[in-house]
Amino acid sequence: MAEIRCFIAVEVDDSDLIREISKIQQALLSSGAKLKLVEPQNLHFTLHFLGNIIDERIPELTNIIEQVKGAVFEVELNGVGCFRPQRPRVIWSGTTTGADQLIHHQKFLGRELRIQGFPSEKRSYSPHLTVLRVRSGLHREELMQMVQQYANKEFGKFLVKAIKLKKSILTPKGPIYEDLAVKELEGADDFL
Repeated sequence: MAEIRCFIAVEVDDSDLIREISKIQQALLSSGAKLKLVEPQNLHFTLHFLGNIIDERIPELTNIIEQVKGAVFEVELNGVGCFRPQRPRVIWSGTTTGADQLIHHQKFLGRELRIQGFPSEKRSYSPHLTVLRVRSGLHREELMQMVQQYANKEFGKFLVKAIKLKKSILTPKGPIYEDLAVKELEGADDFL
């Protein structure tokens, strides 16, 4: 039995928003800290990280994704922050508008995943978009000063039109993501 590394997510696919995120990524890279950018095509809000799943269970996961109900909704990205500023590992952007819907979908999926025997998330869910990963403590103070500088930055909005089950292939150059299942939200056809 083969295993597939999987997660359930909402992708950021708005080119203007991605351009704004890219500007902040470049600015934070100038801190001198050792950072790894999240590639534009990989920007997403994780709803559930599933880890390695035997491929025979992918139809079950697809069925769970298909049960998601709800309409297209707007998410506004604002602010830059990190978890554990004394030892940051992830630099993210948060959201206020759209956070309730992301949390709702995350809870629904979590309940359905538990019913089917999939592992539960250990931490409480905090909707965030990872933009950079911190590789070492080098120039941490400079990095944290820049993160503070962009703490209230408004990036813009995008429409969430689908929830996706993603396959993650880890490579030395970074992960490659592939759609395994896509659940379009109600009204998505109006925006395609």
